[in-house]
Amino acid sequence: MALPLQRTCAACCAAALCLAALAGAPAAFAVDQSAQLSSSQEFASHDVFHAVDSRRYYLAGGDGAITHASAAKASPWKLSVDTSVDGPAVPLGQVDGAKGLVRVHVRVEPADTRYSGQLRTFAAFTIPTDSCTDISADDGVSVTAQGNDTLIAATADPGQALDFHVYATATDFNMTPLTVAALAAASPGAYAAGLRGLADRSDQLTASLGTATDGAQETRHRELIDTLTKLRDQERSLAASTTKTRTQAHEHAFRAYMAAYVGSYTTHLSGSIGSKTQMTALMGTAGELKGDTPLAHAVTDLAAAVNSLSDAHQHAGAADEVDRIITRIRQQGTTGLAEELRQTAGEQTRLGSEQYARGQSQLTAAMVPYSMAYTDAYTAHLSDLAGNDVAAAAAHRDAAVAATNAAEGTNAALKKDKQGVDAAMATLAAAREHTGAGSAARQVLRRFADRFDGGDGSDATAASAPGDGPRIMQEAAAWREAHTPGGRARTALQRQVATLRDREDAAGGEDDMSSLVDDSSDGNAAADVAKYAGKFTGGSAADAAQDDDDPSATSPSAMAPSDLLAMRLDFAGVGDHSVFRPSNGQLVDETTAIASHATVLRALADTLEHTDWGSRVTGMPAGEAKVLTTRFVMVVS
Repeated sequence: MALPLQRTCAACCAAALCLAALAGAPAAFAVDQSAQLSSSQEFASHDVFHAVDSRRYYLAGGDGAITHASAAKASPWKLSVDTSVDGPAVPLGQVDGAKGLVRVHVRVEPADTRYSGQLRTFAAFTIPTDSCTDISADDGVSVTAQGNDTLIAATADPGQALDFHVYATATDFNMTPLTVAALAAASPGAYAAGLRGLADRSDQLTASLGTATDGAQETRHRELIDTLTKLRDQERSLAASTTKTRTQAHEHAFRAYMAAYVGSYTTHLSGSIGSKTQMTALMGTAGELKGDTPLAHAVTDLAAAVNSLSDAHQHAGAADEVDRIITRIRQQGTTGLAEELRQTAGEQTRLGSEQYARGQSQLTAAMVPYSMAYTDAYTAHLSDLAGNDVAAAAAHRDAAVAATNAAEGTNAALKKDKQGVDAAMATLAAAREHTGAGSAARQVLRRFADRFDGGDGSDATAASAPGDGPRIMQEAAAWREAHTPGGRARTALQRQVATLRDREDAAGGEDDMSSLVDDSSDGNAAADVAKYAGKFTGGSAADAAQDDDDPSATSPSAMAPSDLLAMRLDFAGVGDHSVFRPSNGQLVDETTAIASHATVLRALADTLEHTDWGSRVTGMPAGEAKVLTTRFVMVVS
């Protein structure tokens, strides 16, 4: 969530080094380079960006101009990361998707005292909440919720090694690249400002690549970029306003549902109230989940609120996708973009549909223990208020509900089970971000199809560039498409997809500035709520989750016919379409990798400003001016 910046100290000077351990690297690795920059290419007083798998530095001066230097210099820090799953070490590149107890060990050691001796180091990465639970870390390490992710952050004094462990129980482990920053500043707010400044410069590096590599790209596509920028900003604004409004509505519906549930439960109590849930009373409550009852109406309202809040996150996914499209146009123009957008639309929609089904299963399983814990707590409060007298229970129902809600932060069982519900909602939100990204890609293609070069994509061989490979190989591929049964079938299917896409593309227009997403209609959330509300009266959490294991139980969200056909025929994002790309691909990859750390840097800045952990970070005395006015961003692939 965007929060206001504190005013920074005028004397604050920031220097930062970001070291990212990207998936695919070995279990442990070290940055150690020996070649030196010439005196005219000194790091001092520049922002220096570097991907260590190349010998290229991107040097940005105070005027923002970026130059390239083909050289190497020893890094001021050495970074090592190793991982393990259930004990044995596992290479970092293979830990993705792991199931079990995952350990991440990070160590950042000073190597060049000129920089590392004067700068405080920070390390941060995120783990998605939908795939990891019970996340813990060493003392002094911050573990905080950041939207749909958990942010891990640690810090060390100048000249000191940063060494810590993180543990997570994972069902499908993944993590963002590790980002390590080093800054000199006077206060937590000043550190945060320095981190945000570094994140902004990372974005500027990527955005400026089109100018650095082909100055005509920015001018040629200026009108298109401006229009897309307006659409992106509109989606970001909608994401903020809609999510806020619907979060409040969901909280109201959730509390109303729990009140209706225990209210129904109260009418079925018998004998003395006791201090634990009466299972016979729950059996009576289950019968009111359907029909014209207050509980049934509360079920419907909560189901609608769950879907509505999840759908609000489509705007965030759409904004991110449009931002990616803008960057892509700046870097590479529009050649091949149409087919790329079609692949993105199909793949993101598929991912969203699959993840939403998993999220519904997760929510079902999470609500079972939460509902039981809530009813236990409610029963105890009701018994105290009513003197254990069933006859007086109805009169004290509302007070018992209020007491139960108030105790949610202190009741250990209720607090833990509510975290499971929140994690399931985060999974649904993340799923809808995928759906929003797919919708944005599809809508941009429809509205601006005439602006994109090579947009047909129906003839794979025609999309090949003359230099893509030996001519004989291209001719052989063309012959297979024309003369083999598989080739002819593929060509026929491609034509069907192309025909549908032409019809769909014709429906859009450049003047259409409406939102890029619509609320989806997949899933029967009301049935889901009714199921998890009643399941624990005669089953278990595992039983509830088992009923939802088949994603086909949830109908897919609205999807363009061409994308649906392409996805079913395995053409969405995995076809062998040859997409034209300019020869600056390596520059694009490097700068995109560097810029990918901006989000984590901004999240780290928020944590510094608005948590107790951040308030304990102290400033440092002034050091060498040339060091304090130099910033580094380094990506380790």
